Formats: sequence, C-alpha cells, structure tokens
Amino acid sequence: MRYRIGRVLAASTMAATSLFSCGDDDGFPPEPVAIACPTESGKAVTLVVGARANSPAPKLPAEIEGLVREAAKQRQKVQVIRVDGEPSVAMTAIFKTNGNNDTIRNGDLTNFVTQVSGLVTQLQPKKPQADVLAALTLAGRSTPKGGTVVLMDSGIPTTGPLSYKNSEMFAAEPEEVTEFLGSEKLMPDLADLSVVLAGVGDTADPQTVLPENYHKQVTALWTELAEEADAECVHTLGAASGRTAVPTSVPVDVVTLPKPPVFRECGTTVLANSSPVGFVVDEAEFRDPKAAENTLRLLARQVAGQSQRIELTGTTSSEGSVTSNQDLSERRAAAVKKVLIGLGVEGSRITATGAGEQWPGRVRDTTADGTLIPGAAARNRSVVVKLTCDG
Repeated sequence: MRYRIGRVLAASTMAATSLFSCGDDDGFPPEPVAIACPTESGKAVTLVVGARANSPAPKLPAEIEGLVREAAKQRQKVQVIRVDGEPSVAMTAIFKTNGNNDTIRNGDLTNFVTQVSGLVTQLQPKKPQADVLAALTLAGRSTPKGGTVVLMDSGIPTTGPLSYKNSEMFAAEPEEVTEFLGSEKLMPDLADLSVVLAGVGDTADPQTVLPENYHKQVTALWTELAEEADAECVHTLGAASGRTAVPTSVPVDVVTLPKPPVFRECGTTVLANSSPVGFVVDEAEFRDPKAAENTLRLLARQVAGQSQRIELTGTTSSEGSVTSNQDLSERRAAAVKKVLIGLGVEGSRITATGAGEQWPGRVRDTTADGTLIPGAAARNRSVVVKLTCDG
C-alpha cells in the first residue's frame, strides 16, 4: 500500500490532520542537505508558515524540502503551523510506506514531500492579523526535541506583544526585546531545537518594502529571540521569491514605517532613534554614519544662507543611571553638531545639550517591576532639533 495524503491536503486548511500509514523498515539511505543549521538532518520538522496578507506567498526552499525529505525517511513528525491572529497546527504527518521495492518506496517519498510542499503553497489563514511570536511559541511546544523549526514569514507581527503596528518597534533593540519577553514570561521554549529563518524581513504588497536598516532590525530581532530561547542554532535563508501574498480575504493591517525627518524653516523636529540618525546602543556613534550624514545634509541645506539658531537636545531612555544617561544624551547631541559643522553650518549657530531621561516629551518606558519596555524606550531615545528664527 502506498502512502497517500492528497485527499486531506485540501481539508488541512480547515482543521489539523494527522497523516500516517503502516509499513516495515523502509531502509532509505540518507542524503546531504545543504544547510549549516541544523547540523544533523533526519529529525522532526515544523514549518511555521506565513500564508497571509502582506507576507510573500510561501514556497519551500530546496534546503527545507531536503529537511522534510530526510525527516520523512526517519519517520519523524512533519507539521505545518499557520501564522495568523491565532496560530494553529494545520497539518501533522508521519511518513511510512508499504512499497515492496525501491521504485515504489522512492515514489511514495517523493509524493509525500511534494504534497507537503503543496500544502504550504495552498495554506490559508483563519483569523485576522498575524501573531508571529505565538506561532513560534506553539512550534516550540509541539516540535520533538532535536527537531527543526522553520519560520517562513515576514516576521512583522500585527498583534501580540511584538506588534509592529507600534512603529517604534523598528528601533527596538533585540536584546531589550528578549529581556522584556523574559520578564513577562512570554519567551518561547526552543531548547534542543534548530531554527531556520526563511524570508524574514521580506514583505508583499501592499506592505511597503523595508529599507535595509529595518530589514536588518527585523532579522536581528528574531535571531536574537531564537538564540535567547535556547535554540541549538539559528540559520537565515535568503530572500523570498516575490512580493505577492496568497489570495485571501482575511485581513492583516499594513504596518506604517517610521516617517523620515522633515526640517521646517522654524520649528522642532525629533530625530528618533528609528530614523537614519540613530545611534549604536549606549554609544554616541551613528548606526549608519552615511545615512545620518545624508539626513543631516537636509538640515544643513535648510539653514544655509539664513540666520536660524539651531538647538540640539539629546534624550535617552531610563535604562542605566541618571548620570550616565545625561552624559550619553550630551555626547549624542554633540555628535550631531559635529556632522552639521562638517556640512558647512557655522558652529556659533549651534548649541548642543542633553536632557538625559528627564525631558518633557518622554513616555514611561518601564514596567512596574522596572523592566524596560522596548518600543517606549526606543521612542525616548532621540536628538531634538529646534530651529529658532529671529523675531
């Protein structure tokens, strides 16, 4: 009897389905899989699939097909979890075959892998929005130890504690995110599991393409999260194949990216840490010096040939001591001043001061027990530019 799962694939978008058949030891020889993590194939595989709006339509990369194939040979569990507003298991399968010769057995194996791949491309969401953290948590609970979890999603949640509908999440430091999740007991358990990130940071229309700095931040966040969740290893696969999402009527909100700074002739502009004029953690060094210079060049052009006074005020989150934050805020304002002078703005027109964590526009950035709230902390880190006109 050959292995058959075709009939249940269409139904699997409606309910989780266990797929299995009886058979003797099939004796499939192992084949190499061209992927550094996991270090050993032939273990259980869980595919966490973002078949949803605003994330590229999923397609199994060759490396992941290889992991599924090797898991099937060893009769290891293969499952698919849908990423939507309430993630759920869409399919569970264990491959076996009664084929009485290599041709039949190999055909059954190929059929299994093909149909798992087909399910991934046909998968549909059930609930509005996307809770990527909940999907990864479910994968951690349901994947046998030694297995691999593959996250195939943009990695941009629109609900749950990591929702990027708060655009300040694009400036959240990954280490602070994991500390916050740990303090709130929201970290997934990925111990003894390998994690592969496939297409994380890639989006589909109508979601805007992420600029390189935001793409890196999203990838870094999920990498850090997996590592801090005790994953054995974390591996990132290349870009998704396109910018078309699966056709679905289940809504997912489009995430608004942080707006670029706009400098007016007279007035105040906040250079948020999510802007190109953002800084390395706990340093007065720009994350991307070239991008910072390009943005500050717009300010230099705005004041060229005019007489505005330029007041720069650095601000920080409440992480660290009051004294260290005051010092950091002053040094960051001074760093912006230095670039402006290099762009031709007279130093005598510029004042650079720091307000540390005690400036009037700050938001509360800690929980009741003192844990830093990543998005709020990112919002409080800035350099405020005030242009004062004569008269």
